[in-house]
Amino acid sequence: MTPEAFARWLAEMKAAGLAKSDRDAAALLGVSANSIVSMKRSGVTGATAERTALACQALLDGLKPYQ
Repeated sequence: MTPEAFARWLAEMKAAGLAKSDRDAAALLGVSANSIVSMKRSGVTGATAERTALACQALLDGLKPYQ
């Protein structure tokens, strides 16, 4: 997930009222606020890239965790 794609997701989450801040988005993703800063700067690469992209899309679409 590129830094641009992550920033776009973050902006869409805020515009949709699903996250009011970077800290809110971090909590929803289950990562630290510092991780959000890193993702905005460097994107997400490696083994977690696809998982993070899927989680971002699920959150934006309002999906709940699988039961």
